[in-house]
Amino acid sequence: MRSITSLARARDATYRDAAAIAAIGSEAMPVQYVGLVDPAAVDAAVRQTYSPAALTDCIERCREASDGFFLVAEQSRQVAGFLHFDYFGPEPELHRLYVDGPYRAAGIGTLLMNELHARLPTELEYMLLVVAGNDGAVRFYRRHGLEVAQFVDGLVYYSERMGVSFPTGTRPFSMVLMRRRKAQ
Repeated sequence: MRSITSLARARDATYRDAAAIAAIGSEAMPVQYVGLVDPAAVDAAVRQTYSPAALTDCIERCREASDGFFLVAEQSRQVAGFLHFDYFGPEPELHRLYVDGPYRAAGIGTLLMNELHARLPTELEYMLLVVAGNDGAVRFYRRHGLEVAQFVDGLVYYSERMGVSFPTGTRPFSMVLMRRRKAQ
């Protein structure tokens, strides 16, 4: 497959991108977590974080903040992927990066990571969580300078940091906390 990054560009998301982002996230998250996370947990997270209204609010908060970024990768005027990074929690965090199915493994994720790192101070440390067992994502983020720090409870994290409510009886899942360390 030919890399399309030379044809794609990264830019700040706008409220007009919310529907496309919702479609990508709502489709990609369940596919990415199949067999790793209780489907009830995935459904709750998708419903609460990928509605166009929730995304519009998040995009606008990032646009208003000097240290928040909601980026999209665009290919032929179509949103091919997105990345959400902010300082709104207890520490800077890369919350999510998803690529639309037809564009996976074509360089869109790398384009978004490179754009994020070009915007961040080189000394900035930040965190990211990956569902345990998603080894491809761990390898991807390692290539971009993050390292595994510890494992955390996914239900607790999403409840406390993202405000997601889960149905009673949702099975717990583990997440890999990764960190970008200061450049040496």
